[in-house]
Amino acid sequence: MDHKAKIVALGRLCGIAAEYRDNFGCRRRTSLATTKELLTAMGVPWQEPARLDQELNRRRLQPFDRLLSPVQVITGASASRRVAVYPWTPTPALPARLEVKGEIVSDTGQRSSWETAVKAPASPISRAQEDGFRTRLDLPLPPGLELGYYELSLRVNRGAREEEGKTRLILAPAQAYLPEALAAGGRVWGLSLPLYALRSKDNWGLGDFADLKEVTTWAASLGAAFVGVNPLHAPAPQAEADPSPYSPTSRLFLNFLYLRLETVPELPACPEAQAFLAGHKFQALKTRLQTARLVDYPEVYRLKQQILKWLYQTFRDRHGPPEAPRTLRGRQFARFLAERGEPLTKFGQYCALTDFFEQSDWRRWPSPYHHPESSAVAAFTREHLEEIRVHQYGQWLAASQLTQVGDQALRQGLPFTLYQDLALGAACGGFDTWAQPELFALNAAMGAPPDAFNPKGQNWGLPPLIPERLRESGYQWFTDTLRANSPERGLLRLDHVMSLFRLFWIPAGQPAGKGAYVRYPARELLAILALESLRRRTLIIGEDLGTVAPGIRRDLSKTGVFSYRVFYFERDRENRFLPPQDYPAKAVAAVTTHDLPTLAGFWQGRDVELKRTLNLYPEPEQADTDALARTKDRLALVEALRSRGLLPADFRPKPHPGESCPQELRFGVLEYLAQSEATLLEVRLEEVFGLTEQQNLPGTRKEHPNWRLKLPLTLKQMRQAPQPAQLAARLNRYRGRGG
Repeated sequence: MDHKAKIVALGRLCGIAAEYRDNFGCRRRTSLATTKELLTAMGVPWQEPARLDQELNRRRLQPFDRLLSPVQVITGASASRRVAVYPWTPTPALPARLEVKGEIVSDTGQRSSWETAVKAPASPISRAQEDGFRTRLDLPLPPGLELGYYELSLRVNRGAREEEGKTRLILAPAQAYLPEALAAGGRVWGLSLPLYALRSKDNWGLGDFADLKEVTTWAASLGAAFVGVNPLHAPAPQAEADPSPYSPTSRLFLNFLYLRLETVPELPACPEAQAFLAGHKFQALKTRLQTARLVDYPEVYRLKQQILKWLYQTFRDRHGPPEAPRTLRGRQFARFLAERGEPLTKFGQYCALTDFFEQSDWRRWPSPYHHPESSAVAAFTREHLEEIRVHQYGQWLAASQLTQVGDQALRQGLPFTLYQDLALGAACGGFDTWAQPELFALNAAMGAPPDAFNPKGQNWGLPPLIPERLRESGYQWFTDTLRANSPERGLLRLDHVMSLFRLFWIPAGQPAGKGAYVRYPARELLAILALESLRRRTLIIGEDLGTVAPGIRRDLSKTGVFSYRVFYFERDRENRFLPPQDYPAKAVAAVTTHDLPTLAGFWQGRDVELKRTLNLYPEPEQADTDALARTKDRLALVEALRSRGLLPADFRPKPHPGESCPQELRFGVLEYLAQSEATLLEVRLEEVFGLTEQQNLPGTRKEHPNWRLKLPLTLKQMRQAPQPAQLAARLNRYRGRGG
């Protein structure tokens, strides 16, 4: 095998696909140059022939390269649970009897010893090593182990020699959690909204958790079963940062900008904050922020950060530092710090360093601060502990207020606490990559290959997790991310759920068309997802749009992950909209997403005109093609609604670009989806009120006000408007809140 062939072989062993089929059905092969760049991004040596051969041999031997693999995920009944062990022997033949001793430690700290003797298998599977052989043994686990996470340590005795190894053992259910009411065939609907875009008389020009509590009360009065929001992840804490909730600094922590600071218990005892909030200067600024068309993130950040500092100082004076709390509230904060542990410690350090250097991208800090374990960071922590505590205090408050939102939902009779969204990744220079840079491929970006909606492809600018290193770590980062975002007794939507199977990697500096798919350990990731779902009683939804490889939706459904079906895309081969009965039951039905035009915008062709104006089409003729296709879409839409009797007999819209989208048509589409077999129906506020502007236009940054556009009506005005109640009456004919 020559050098080039070895590089290709190594790429395949690392999960790099040799080819893929795009949405147009074209086969696209991965070039040698792309393979080399992605191997480099993974930290895999390939340049030197000797290292290349060594790496090839090591990976070909896996999992026979050690006694125990770093993690073993087991699903199914307890009677069939077995752990794979690969003991070393000088010859292919195993001794007739092997003694195995071990210890199992649960994630709650419970320890149990384990000792067994194993007979050699009749037909052993072995692999030759440099100094001997390794043979696979499947050892039955002790009975009675509960579902969960364990540290398994083993010692294998081969007479005069012993071998030791450890693995993270994960015992998972076969399926994710499904509430009984829905399992019995119940169907429900709920509202979905961009939280930051809410207007109210009390927020600071950016929707907050108090607004969200009010929405849950409103939703309950309409008969809805849930309220969905954009990702609530922590943003990069600087003005120049991307405001996208899908490009956060971290997915492990919350966005403190959603805090309603006026309700924090420390405020009545904080004269500095009280005086500032009562002052004419702040009141004028608050009015300006509230009436502005767009969210002013930098200004809101500056204001809330200043108030938060004063409130923390008051907290410390009244309740003591976490090291020596004097009151119950002080002990509660200390317990929060202890429970969140090292990740929260590092997060506080990162945020304080960001403030100190006035730069949210850690790669632009002085090099001594590039790693959280450095002596420079340790010295900074000793000198700036109070600044670090402010950010940790903000996380405590945010977690507390978010919990109150869920409690309010349950008190109002909603069967779900909240419908949260989990972004695909985090910013390249943000907290997540600073905290554990070894897990991420910093010289590659996640994206999507060219398709009909994005002819140039998409580069999301987010560094992908390296599959091998994620597995070597026992999937702790993945587990922590799920725990941080799964609302207890709620719903969690995973953005681009296909990333559990494969992810499109783009080498740094290359266009999206030069990317390639990288394979991920889907079986194990799905098992962990099911386990965390069951533990928190969270229903899981997978956003399975775009280029979906065969079998992915089948495997997701087998695991109990709901599909995400968007009305625009659900067509038959003649491009007609699928009838409601053809929607799968394990699914969420929705008109659109944040990356697609609203229904009114779709009807008017607003997205096509925007992309034409902003030169987002690689070929001008494609804009004309899309405009013509949209005319056909409008006709097909009217035909679908008429076939179900969902339009008045005298309804005669003019299906031409620019014509406004009538309420009868918008509500007809939502009722069409309410009739579908899909268990869940997501109703975005934009569809209720016929808004034309979409929250995000992919492929733009400065050209379009992505993630900053506010809803035109205040929360009070929306609650008093007739449209929500009118729509709810139509939806409630088909879907009951209690299932």
